[in-house]
Amino acid sequence: MTETELERIRAAYEQRDAAGASPYRWDNPGYVAYMQIVECALLKAFRDAGVQLEGARVLDIGAGSGYFLHRLQEYGAGEAHGIDLMDERVAEGRRRYPTLDLRTGSATSLPYGDREFDLVTQFTCLSSIIDDEVRLSVAHEMQRVARGWVLSFDMRGVSVPSLRRRAQKSTPTIGIDEDELRRLFGEPTLLRRAALPFEIAQRTGRFPLIATALASFSPLRSHLLAVWRVSQ
Repeated sequence: MTETELERIRAAYEQRDAAGASPYRWDNPGYVAYMQIVECALLKAFRDAGVQLEGARVLDIGAGSGYFLHRLQEYGAGEAHGIDLMDERVAEGRRRYPTLDLRTGSATSLPYGDREFDLVTQFTCLSSIIDDEVRLSVAHEMQRVARGWVLSFDMRGVSVPSLRRRAQKSTPTIGIDEDELRRLFGEPTLLRRAALPFEIAQRTGRFPLIATALASFSPLRSHLLAVWRVSQ
């Protein structure tokens, strides 16, 4: 089942990457607005949970081409490691961010020892795993290699009908709600809603104050940001 699910994920993302122009680019005001909202929420969560990022050894699961991992390093992290299923994304990340240690592999069997990392993160990776047991396996591996903190930022599900229809046409995902986070990792140190549905950020991106105001309205927040302190 694990290999079947991993192959499904690879195929889905290969299809998306081959589809052509993507809205996830820096000349798109909607993408810029979305990412700024996410990063502000991330930094606030680190502060509120007491995560010590300065000099931390970090691992990002489903790192893609390394953007978030690169930003964590800019925030103060030390060694920055990432793993992703897609060879092409890892190669692109190595080209863009040569200070990162990126490798291709499966998060169901991480090539790292127990408690190697001060912080282990995942950004919208678990929602791409449809199989419940594979998702649980990834969560257990994240906890195994962590000696300090685990962070998850992921979609909590789409409640607006028009956005739900659009999501159904994109790469298959599953909402990661509060109960699922507790099933995967246990009771979090910090748990809050964050960000906006990307489609709303797209529509308001040219008006950053509007996007920021909408993101302050909790029912519109489309993701859950959670932090766990790993027991020593």
